Amino acid sequence: MKLRDRLNELAGNLSWTWHSEAFEIFQQLDPELWLKLNRNPVAFLEELSDEALNDRVATKALGSRITRAYFAHHEYLRSTNTWGKQHVRSLKARPVAYFSAEFGLHESLPIYSGGLGLLSGDHLKASSDLDVPLIGVGLLYTKGYFSQSLDAKGWQQEHYYDTDPDQLPLQVATDKNGDPLRLVIKTSHDDTIHVRAWLANVGRCRLLLLDCNVEENNEQNRALTAKLYGGDSRIRIRQELILGVGGMRALNAMGIVPGVIHLNEGHSAFALLELSRLIMERDGKSFADVRDLVSSMSVFTSHTPVAAGHDRFEPALVEETLSSFREMLGLSKRYFLALGTSNP
Repeated sequence: MKLRDRLNELAGNLSWTWHSEAFEIFQQLDPELWLKLNRNPVAFLEELSDEALNDRVATKALGSRITRAYFAHHEYLRSTNTWGKQHVRSLKARPVAYFSAEFGLHESLPIYSGGLGLLSGDHLKASSDLDVPLIGVGLLYTKGYFSQSLDAKGWQQEHYYDTDPDQLPLQVATDKNGDPLRLVIKTSHDDTIHVRAWLANVGRCRLLLLDCNVEENNEQNRALTAKLYGGDSRIRIRQELILGVGGMRALNAMGIVPGVIHLNEGHSAFALLELSRLIMERDGKSFADVRDLVSSMSVFTSHTPVAAGHDRFEPALVEETLSSFREMLGLSKRYFLALGTSNP
């Protein structure tokens, strides 16, 4: 196998973000280019010609280090002597589905803003090292979260990325038949949101990212997954519909049946409603029949336990966005709203 092929394989799994050997190899190949391309190994290797790569490898004697990092990565993925193999083997068939509005894995994948995203990213990395069967579910923000600078008068200026999924360690997610995964999510007023999905390998774990930037959507809906925490409440509740409902539907389409649904903050709360619908449909039961079962399968963690850190939506906006979904659950408007109010 050529050294470039080995480097491409290392670049295609985000384990390099916390396993320093691979990271240092990319950096030493061309420090200036590495920094210019935001430490993105996929874009970096595309930019580096075969001639330049071979010259750098020879000059800096990196050949043996690349080979060692490659085999160490394979040994890490194949190892059977792990905590997970010993203690949570039962999750292999029904893994944890970990929902979060942001995942902070590395700056080259700018789909996080701060602490919440770094927590989510660290959960994926730790789950990989422990070998806990877990798949993350989030949104692919094509413009990410803004970076900041100050103008001459000291005012903050926001700058957004233009992220090209083809320049990231992502692959197109496929359904049980091997076809590219596509979802259709209906809201009220005959509006339809089309969603595609991507997968990132994070060590032994995977991260599923949903993306609305597809030709079938109108301009407004294409922008739903453009920016993290951008826009008004109407955009936010639709993002949460895509994350929660779309995320559960994507897992189902892939043939993944989670044993645990872990919600990192309330942004993905609608996932439990979609899980309820799937079980209702499968078992021919009512929402009341499955409510306790779904509750027993869910875990919730709050990163920001203050009022300002949680979304609140007016009843009219909830009904505008979710009435079609509510009817699929067979719930009255009053009962449905009571599920999410502080005083039901």
